Amino acid sequence: GNIDGALMCLPDLPKVDTSITFPEAERTINDWVYNKKTTSIYQHAWGMWAGLTSFVGVADDTQVRAFETWATINNILYPIENLPANTSLQEMKALPMVKKSMKMDLSLPSRLKNKKSAAITTPLGDGDTNIFVSVAYNPPAARHAITNKLLLQSTLNTFLKNGYTEIPNFPVNAITIKPVYKVISSENTVNGIYTFPGWPGTPTPAKPFPEKDWNNCVYVNINATGTGGNAIDEGCNNRNASNTFNVGNFIHQKINQQNAEYLSQQLSVKVSAGDYAILVGMHVTTRETKRWTWQSFWWTANPAAPNLPSSNAMASQRPIQLLDAGAQHYAMTVAYQMVSPAQPITGGENVGAAVIGYNPHLEASFDKDVFQIVRKINGTIDNQYGVQTNCMTCHNLALYNPQTNYTENNGANRETPYGTDYYMSITDPTFDNTLKLDFAWSILGGLKLDEPQ
Repeated sequence: GNIDGALMCLPDLPKVDTSITFPEAERTINDWVYNKKTTSIYQHAWGMWAGLTSFVGVADDTQVRAFETWATINNILYPIENLPANTSLQEMKALPMVKKSMKMDLSLPSRLKNKKSAAITTPLGDGDTNIFVSVAYNPPAARHAITNKLLLQSTLNTFLKNGYTEIPNFPVNAITIKPVYKVISSENTVNGIYTFPGWPGTPTPAKPFPEKDWNNCVYVNINATGTGGNAIDEGCNNRNASNTFNVGNFIHQKINQQNAEYLSQQLSVKVSAGDYAILVGMHVTTRETKRWTWQSFWWTANPAAPNLPSSNAMASQRPIQLLDAGAQHYAMTVAYQMVSPAQPITGGENVGAAVIGYNPHLEASFDKDVFQIVRKINGTIDNQYGVQTNCMTCHNLALYNPQTNYTENNGANRETPYGTDYYMSITDPTFDNTLKLDFAWSILGGLKLDEPQ
């Protein structure tokens, strides 16, 4: 691929260690899930993190990680819209995956599209609570979306007309990611110190828990280097060496002039060359199984002892020797099943214990109004909030309904219906007369709608 004039390999997933297998056989992963081999699941998920955060080349005098080379939705939509109508399937399959620019293609989270974007301001209270997100596909996933033109509403309507109940499934080596960034700028630093909320863990009892309510802070000294601290400031009133870090403790990008101009326009905030974008979270999902595998990562001050929904058991399986200083600073949670004991993909029961898997920077703020389909596990466990969600349950609901007007409310209904955590068959009656999107909400989120008739 050509990234800002630098030619480099755009990998599906770098194999940074011979013990890491990707894609893993579905039969093997099912054995882990149904026989409660959690250590194998943790090791597999961390292996993917090691691969996608590994360095694969240099562009603009900056080392580039594997996931930073993957195609964003706009990268994918461009060839879909601009390929000649008579382009053959073989010609489309032969297209090189080329990312023309290293621009960070960030936007507001979909759940905030109806809210006016607040300008980045001097940090107050718990610090900067702005987040910006992206979605990217690895080359096999991107090529599948391009060759099947999955981001066009006309394509989805044609599938329905022809009797399809789901889109063509992604290949087993497909990976999609949703990175979450914060931008450090001169506008939100004081004497070189940037402040943002530090995750204190899942609240009890469960409730909507947005960043502004965490009352815990992390400090980043943009002029410092070194190992940094290992704690968060409870109460946000005692900055010291233990809770102060530096940019090198994060996966990050230094924003150049081209990126700054693009982001300032895209995000309606002031972004300047020399500012930093730090990665604070990332959903990662792979099509290795019919219901995909689900793992989510977020930055944590003490990665050896992370807060819920992670655990010390998950942290103990980190392949530290395969992670650089920035990549080591993240916690993980996994959701390879909806409930425990694990239920089959069809014909199962909504019973057992809830398996919670969410990202603090994305779902923790969700209140009851976000969820359209709520079901009680065992008839009693009533999960209602973002901190009671499971990636697999929610993405199982990814569907295209031809009766829905996706232009309403600035497109905010493109990611409905949402669910919390419960068991749901992949053939649930909810999907009648709709087109399932192979667990990929990003298809609907990036869908190019037909022109009004």
